[in-house]
Amino acid sequence: MSQVNKLQYLSKTIFSLCILATVMLYLGCSKSETPTAVPAQTNTTAPEGNESSNVSQLEAPPKKSESQSHELPVITFGNDAPSTSSANGEMKSGEKQNETFEADKRADVVIAALKDLQILLGTWRGITQKNFDGSKALDETNWVWDFKTNPKQPALVMSSEASPYYRNASMTFIPESEQYQLQLTDDEGQTSTLIGVFTSEIKDEPGDDDKPQRSYKLEFTEKEPEDKTKRLVFNQQNNNRYLLEVYEQRGGNDRFFRVDTVSTQREGTSMALIDEGYGERTCIISGGLGTITVSYQGKSYYVCCTGCKAAFEEEPERWIARFEEQSKSMN
Repeated sequence: MSQVNKLQYLSKTIFSLCILATVMLYLGCSKSETPTAVPAQTNTTAPEGNESSNVSQLEAPPKKSESQSHELPVITFGNDAPSTSSANGEMKSGEKQNETFEADKRADVVIAALKDLQILLGTWRGITQKNFDGSKALDETNWVWDFKTNPKQPALVMSSEASPYYRNASMTFIPESEQYQLQLTDDEGQTSTLIGVFTSEIKDEPGDDDKPQRSYKLEFTEKEPEDKTKRLVFNQQNNNRYLLEVYEQRGGNDRFFRVDTVSTQREGTSMALIDEGYGERTCIISGGLGTITVSYQGKSYYVCCTGCKAAFEEEPERWIARFEEQSKSMN
């Protein structure tokens, strides 16, 4: 066999082997198992006899019940406090603490604004200039703090059985409008609201005994109801005397006319101001002159009136903590 014929024979042999290898490779792949698609819906009910059903092992995650989804917290942003409310509107402990903190802050603002007016605290006897049923009316009132009616809105309150102008009065300060407010209730239970401004600023000047004497004029004008318009002016003369001036608006005129003046004199302990403070006799709640002793866990404190006494007895730890915090900030 010539050399050329040998090369041709070798080439044909190699080519035949390649064809054979390709055919065998193709036949081997065709015998492998081809994956089948999982149907969209499968019958998950097991057949009788506890035989396993032919279902895919890739199961969908279980659906959450409605009760589980409702327990998810509602997360809010823009507040330093953690999430405190749930989707069903229930108030969590953090939210309650935050609300209590805000209420205490508001109460502190009101107390600070009324502190300059607590010269009114105590028992007073008044006599009208105007005659009623042929004689002047005598009036006895007792001003105290009120922390119970609305803890967020402390007030100076008093009641009178003989005043011809009111049965109850509540004086407070509204932080939002930065105005004083006076609410009066008459003998028929009707309530009127008056807004107050200082027409003469608070002054503390030495009296005949060289002790500071407080004076001011605080004018309250009726805003509700609109069909009645009256004005009351607290004209504080000194620590132990004030005039309650009564004005009325007549004939749709903007002018007010004075119709009476109630001259009021303090009875009992004077709330005389002391430049250096009241020392250990400082009221733990209002900061005024303490006239009543209260105690908690063996320690005694002073309060200035029955209203502060009631507030202390209801929440002693709150007021003690507040007083100690204020004392630290002053030192």
